[in-house]
Amino acid sequence: MSMRKFPFIAAIVGAGLLLAACAGNSMAAPDEASYKAAYEAAEAARKEAAAVKHEWRDTEKMLKQAEEMAAKGDYAGAQKLAEKARRQSENAVAQAKEQEQIWQSAVLK
Repeated sequence: MSMRKFPFIAAIVGAGLLLAACAGNSMAAPDEASYKAAYEAAEAARKEAAAVKHEWRDTEKMLKQAEEMAAKGDYAGAQKLAEKARRQSENAVAQAKEQEQIWQSAVLK
């Protein structure tokens, strides 16, 4: 191995170790507080989707399931489901905006 490549390889390995250390610290098990934060974000996103009249069918069901899971103490599963519901709502809002633009361009002028 040439000496010119050594600093580059050392930098990559060092960055990888730093990234792994940071990820290890942020990977704490979900608790009630992190679930509640995820649920509140999902509920806010769901309300935004409902406001543009484009709420997806299963989002509210997911949030109810997340509440049930949290009531049983399964905060990890509940948080994962709440995050999925948030993403669905965000996608619903994006879809509504896209459909509005498509409709506008489809109208004969």
